[in-house]
Amino acid sequence: MPNVELKRGQEVKEDAFEIRRRVFMEEQGYTDEFDDIDDTCIHIVLYKDGEPAGCARTFPEPAESTRWAVGRVAVLPEKREGGFGRMLVEECERAATEAGATEMCLHAQARLESWYGLMGYTRFGEVDYEDEGQPHIWMEKTISRP
Repeated sequence: MPNVELKRGQEVKEDAFEIRRRVFMEEQGYTDEFDDIDDTCIHIVLYKDGEPAGCARTFPEPAESTRWAVGRVAVLPEKREGGFGRMLVEECERAATEAGATEMCLHAQARLESWYGLMGYTRFGEVDYEDEGQPHIWMEKTISRP
């Protein structure tokens, strides 16, 4: 079993940025990857055997809310199939719950609807093309506090 560690906070931001650059920009062709949310969100990076393998971020949506968003979930191509994406989403949920969240939402690539569905997220609304013209959907989930 590989050694897996999850770290959170602004101190892992540079590792998160490198993963996002590789996955969203190089692999998927997005150009507008970074935004102001990056300055205030909780960044989460998963390390496999000491090397960055995946990332995500979470933040209140809207600010000062009990509804938190999961975003920018990415796992490097060579690190996929290890359940790391699920671990990252679950860590976002833990961080949000610790901050008082009772609901989670996300704006997912439409092709990932069933994957997020396996973690209890349900779709609301129609497909939109807000994110660089690619099909995305909004999904949500109620979470329980510890």
